[in-house]
Amino acid sequence: MSEDMSQLKKLSERSARWREGSRKLRDEVGSRLTGGVLTSADMLRLYGYAEAYVRQRRRWQALIDCQGDEAWERMGPSLAHKPLDRAQAKLVLLAALSQHDDYVQGVHPWFTQTKARRLLKTDHPEVEGELDSAVRHYLNPLNRQRLARAVVWHRAEGAMAADRSADEAFLDEMIVRSPGYAFFTKNLARRVLEDWRTGGHAAVTFVTDHLVNFGGSAESTASLVVGNTVGLVATRKGWLQSLSLTERSRIERGLRPLDVLLEKTPFRLTDKTIPGHYGHVAVWVGTETELKRLGVWEDPLVRPYHERIRAGASVVEALRPGVEINTFEQFLNIDDLLVMRPAPMPESAVRDGVLRAFAQLGKDYDFAFNVESDRRIVCSELAFVVYPAVAWPTSEVMGRRSITPDQVALKARAGGPFSPVMIWHDGVEVRERLPETLEALLREDRAGFLRIHPGFVGRSEDGKSK
Repeated sequence: MSEDMSQLKKLSERSARWREGSRKLRDEVGSRLTGGVLTSADMLRLYGYAEAYVRQRRRWQALIDCQGDEAWERMGPSLAHKPLDRAQAKLVLLAALSQHDDYVQGVHPWFTQTKARRLLKTDHPEVEGELDSAVRHYLNPLNRQRLARAVVWHRAEGAMAADRSADEAFLDEMIVRSPGYAFFTKNLARRVLEDWRTGGHAAVTFVTDHLVNFGGSAESTASLVVGNTVGLVATRKGWLQSLSLTERSRIERGLRPLDVLLEKTPFRLTDKTIPGHYGHVAVWVGTETELKRLGVWEDPLVRPYHERIRAGASVVEALRPGVEINTFEQFLNIDDLLVMRPAPMPESAVRDGVLRAFAQLGKDYDFAFNVESDRRIVCSELAFVVYPAVAWPTSEVMGRRSITPDQVALKARAGGPFSPVMIWHDGVEVRERLPETLEALLREDRAGFLRIHPGFVGRSEDGKSK
């Protein structure tokens, strides 16, 4: 019993901290849940709290299960002169109330928000199914009836014993302080017949979520079919694919871990379907030497890709088959290249960003183009995820918030958190006035571009097409 009491006290403290943290996070992101856009950092914190909830729920359930069903069944007058059995029954009651309170105070408020509920229930593999299980447990009428009977027993008899030990007195104090205890003891009969029996909002959303998810899957499937079909259409190879080995090596040597790469492929039909100048985003994660210097070469996220990296793969990108790590040579089947680099930051921040990039590998391509998603990812969302502290602009696509490649490039404008360090346009490198050049390209201002670079002749114009 003493070991169980020690465990219960630790869990009670964890639950209290977790509920308070969950409340503070809701306060911080509330406006972005209802009308704005959740940042990658917001989602990371949300998923962190969800994972912590799942772990805590399992711990509470283990504590309840180790006491056995007998602890519930013994709650009655027979415990009046059995202090040990009575204390065990109260320990089970407090654990069950705490599990209930964690859900009602820490999870249910998120579930009243459609966006948060979708992310928590279907977007994060580490908690997928776990929260549905929590909802089912909460809605289960047998669980509710058992907990309600236990509260009635405690009010009528359990708290009246005169021979209580210090542990039992502690249990009584914690039980009556539980919000769930107050819920059951206030207008109990009416609540059992209404909210407590039907589950209220939780029951309604549990059913409607399945319908919403079905509709969302249908939309994504349609986008996948269209995207894969259009992506096969190309009229030629990219100009930069014909660069010499010396020139390609020179570009690679100029790249740094976490450089964001943007490209344009006007020879592909997909380029016509993407708004703005640039059509794709990738992240350079570094060579073997750079990853070793950062101290991440032996990280579990990096180790599976040692062979690919040694073969020259350093570009993480989301393509139609999913998120991959490819060589720079593969990436260079393009006409335009923009390399944007963040302002100097601590090595620890670079290390964290690189690991976030590796964590995306293997995920499916997001044909729903939804930045508020962790399970699937679209190419431009890589920057959104790798740099969670950046306030990335977004726009609405098919009813969801998305980020286009040009919206990523906007952050490299003068005064932004990134700077353009390399620009190739129409197969030709531009070496001067990069910020002004980028501005003209993003505005699709050809005349402005030529004022900056008079006499510029691109590969598509100089007759060197092969």
